[in-house]
Amino acid sequence: MKTTDSAAKNSGFKQSRTGDLYRLAAVLFITALTYLGTIRFGFVYDDFQQILSNPFLKSWRYVPQYFVSSVWKQLFPFDPGNYYRPLFLFWTRLNYSVFADRPMGWHATAIALHVLVTALVFFVVRKMTGRSTAAWLTALIFGLHPIHHEVVAWVSGTTESLFAAMFLAAFLAYLRARERSNGEGSKAVWMSASCVFYALAMLSKETAIVLPALVFAHSWITDAPQGETGTARNKPRLARASMWTAFYVPIAMIYLAVRYQALSGLDHMAPNATFSVWLMTLPSVLVFYVKNWFFPWHLSEDYDLFYQLQPNFAHVILPALILAVIAALLWMLWNYAGSRDSAYSLAWIIIPLLPALDFVVFRQGQLVHDRYFYVPSIGAALLIALVVERAGNAGRIVFGQQLHTVVAALALAVVLAICTTWETSYWRDDFTLFSRAHEIAPGNPDAINNLGVVLIERRQINQAQALFDAGLKEDSTNALFLFNEGRLQYIKGDYSDAEKYTRKAISFNPGAADSYVELGKIQLKREDPADASSSFKRAVELDPYDPNFHTSYGIVLALNGDCTDAIGQFESALALSPGDSITKMELESCHKPQIPESAADGIAAQSHSNPIQWGFDVSQVAPGVAAK
Repeated sequence: MKTTDSAAKNSGFKQSRTGDLYRLAAVLFITALTYLGTIRFGFVYDDFQQILSNPFLKSWRYVPQYFVSSVWKQLFPFDPGNYYRPLFLFWTRLNYSVFADRPMGWHATAIALHVLVTALVFFVVRKMTGRSTAAWLTALIFGLHPIHHEVVAWVSGTTESLFAAMFLAAFLAYLRARERSNGEGSKAVWMSASCVFYALAMLSKETAIVLPALVFAHSWITDAPQGETGTARNKPRLARASMWTAFYVPIAMIYLAVRYQALSGLDHMAPNATFSVWLMTLPSVLVFYVKNWFFPWHLSEDYDLFYQLQPNFAHVILPALILAVIAALLWMLWNYAGSRDSAYSLAWIIIPLLPALDFVVFRQGQLVHDRYFYVPSIGAALLIALVVERAGNAGRIVFGQQLHTVVAALALAVVLAICTTWETSYWRDDFTLFSRAHEIAPGNPDAINNLGVVLIERRQINQAQALFDAGLKEDSTNALFLFNEGRLQYIKGDYSDAEKYTRKAISFNPGAADSYVELGKIQLKREDPADASSSFKRAVELDPYDPNFHTSYGIVLALNGDCTDAIGQFESALALSPGDSITKMELESCHKPQIPESAADGIAAQSHSNPIQWGFDVSQVAPGVAAK
């Protein structure tokens, strides 16, 4: 009789697990299908400098450099930077070796990464809560949520999904180690695996360092005696949580030491706000993430959310009141959905979000981004899943689930999929992306600048002029506005004003190599090849890893009759970009007096993509140059 009961129990367990896998497969299929349209998108925004113009992605011989320098070394070689992400660079190198400059493959792997993360969310939640229904509902909400538009539709946004995959794998291995705490051998294996994935997560993105805090919180919550209180019982909980956390401390210390060596320090970012300003800005930042998660439309790359320098009702007091209401609702949910599982969800929201709340290092207009809520949204999705699961405890069973759960899941899937398809559509090209950003955040300087640059490229000069004029009225010291205003004057043929604006841009940001390239082009137009040569030389000194700068400098050297040095510049360019046809042509003809009819026009064709044009996501690498 016992054997029969055991067999029936095992059969039921296998059927349950099989049903879970079917439901997970359906979730992953719907998630992939929702984002499938992004494979038709091109490269946008940071992709050009991060991928297409990055010489370090074009050969495997550069891989060792990924581990000893900043992720933006190709743009700012002499700035130690703050982004140490060698695994992300390795991931992009792997993609480049397969897809090169064909964006479809890059977008396909971005979707695959997000699908992998969604699967890991399912397994982590099922293992953590013991609730299979909550697990697949959480995975469904997470996988389809529109707030992930940046991460999946933007190739450069995969740093979030890559780190999340390693982060979740580390946490899942920790959960398995807890199950085997009585078998020391298997426990050691799983904790070793967890530490390895933890290291890989930090090498993908530095914010992964918070994993030990999440492990501590989980252990503390899990070991809480149900229905009992008393400080005496907290001592063994504290000891056990500390024990699990201690496994990760050596890994974190080694990572920090390696990072310190690679970047010549742990942090080179100067605070842009005082503690009081941070405190007054915090409510609006938190409400921003709540709003964009629960009401995920009108999403963008940029937002008009700025530092609050003094108390006011709209941006300080009102958001604080909203947070108080949210706290009250969470307290009621705590009792409704179960205190332990609710605590898990809150830990997954708060702890991974902590690095993004250190926004005092960010410039005005770059305090928030939807991608920062990628991992925290796991906790938010779990909260909603718990509510849906608890909404009815009895009823008709459909596909092994209660009818109300299936209906709610289908409704969520339809709404989220439609919103996600709409929000990701704005990432198909730069003009659409930046037009949307300026529509949502008309006061954001990076939204203004980036749209203006696209308008210049589209030869919509008057519209671009209006944007930059408005931007300079608000901030006459913005080097991006000044640089692009100089470009506009160059296009119009007003070389005097073009030089004036370009020199102003250099005065506010003397480390921008492309400003010297623009100045050199102007000097050539004004028939001053000697000064132009000095300008291009300075550009190459500031950024020796841009092949276009070497080629441009070589053209000017040849124009001045210095073909020997010109050949050296052309060879340096070809070492960085071996297939460049313009450089090869100039190298072959250098011994002949065959300089282009207009050297400035030849250089303009070569230096078609200048990093300072855009509000790139590298402001903390070179403060004042670009956007975070």
